[in-house]
Amino acid sequence: MNPTSTTSFTSAPSQTLDASAMSALLERIDRLEAESTLSAQRAKRWRNGAIAVSALAVAITSLAATQSARTPDVIRARRFEVVDANDKVVLLAGIGQNGGQLDVWGNGGTNVLRLGANGDGGDLAVWNSKQQGVAAIYATAQGGRIEATMGDGSGAAVLRAEGAAPALAITDAQDRPRIVATSAGGSSGISVRSEGGQELIALGASEGSGGIVRVAQPDGTIAAQMLAFDKGGLVECASRTGGRAAMFGATAADAGGSLLLYGPDGIEAVSAHAKTEQGSRLSLLGATGQPSAVIESGADNTGLFAVFADGKRVVGLGGSAAGGLLNLSKPDGRAVVVAGAATDADGGAISVRGGSGSQLVRLGVDRVGAGEVAVYDGTGTRKRVLNATAAQP
Repeated sequence: MNPTSTTSFTSAPSQTLDASAMSALLERIDRLEAESTLSAQRAKRWRNGAIAVSALAVAITSLAATQSARTPDVIRARRFEVVDANDKVVLLAGIGQNGGQLDVWGNGGTNVLRLGANGDGGDLAVWNSKQQGVAAIYATAQGGRIEATMGDGSGAAVLRAEGAAPALAITDAQDRPRIVATSAGGSSGISVRSEGGQELIALGASEGSGGIVRVAQPDGTIAAQMLAFDKGGLVECASRTGGRAAMFGATAADAGGSLLLYGPDGIEAVSAHAKTEQGSRLSLLGATGQPSAVIESGADNTGLFAVFADGKRVVGLGGSAAGGLLNLSKPDGRAVVVAGAATDADGGAISVRGGSGSQLVRLGVDRVGAGEVAVYDGTGTRKRVLNATAAQP
């Protein structure tokens, strides 16, 4: 269908006769009347005709000026085309499948833009000079979408605000989401995915819980994660088989920190806890989860090293207000050898005890600073004492 055109009027050169010209014309007519043999009636007709012609010229000039000043209020057409100097269409306004449609062509003759309507609302499509779709903005039944695509179809970025939550996605050539950012309620997150759709990296935030960072193996098994909780944070690492390998962060009970290492079977093997007011503790655990060795500091700036057997302490090395102390115990935890600083003399002491815990032998220093050996019977009654002071002559 040819475009509908609107006719416009342009002003012609003025044909108006002013008063001086009119007077000259009448004088000429009078002169011709006097010199000719025409009758008075013929001269009168000539005069009247000249006046009529002059009046008609004035009327035509006035009408042309009025028409050229008019501008139409509405132009109605089913199709409107704009062409360039070579008569090529560069802009077309017409009717599309779902309503009005506007198309734009570039100098190369390529349709580069289309603005129209789809079944759910507005629709804008953009092509490059190779007629490859590179961008789109359009309405859907749930909201709206913005898409930017690679000209060769190798990937795209999509921003959508539809359904339960808005989201931003970057896809590959097969339209598989590789990076997705979304927000819903008080939570938001970014997900990086593999070709198979497995989530490899996740960053998120949840109102009331804090943030989380998660890294996964190619099969989607979590390899490490860092998360925040009320007044603290935690980092967890997995083994190559997917089991728990290490964890460190703030303890749940107080303001201190903790480190946990796990064995191949997922059982805790090493634990370290820092307690601001009560000291700190490093534990080596056995296959059953029972402590095998412990290094501990106390609140009074004392230290302890202990070795365990089946959960019972068999070796203890520590410090006390009186000095250093060594304990050697039976498997049931009862001490059989105790060595350390003596509390009743200025020196050291070694105590050997029986199975009941009674002291049988004591090597130490007496009150005057001399060496002393005391032997006791099974009931703990002093049997015999040997010291350097008594042995003197």
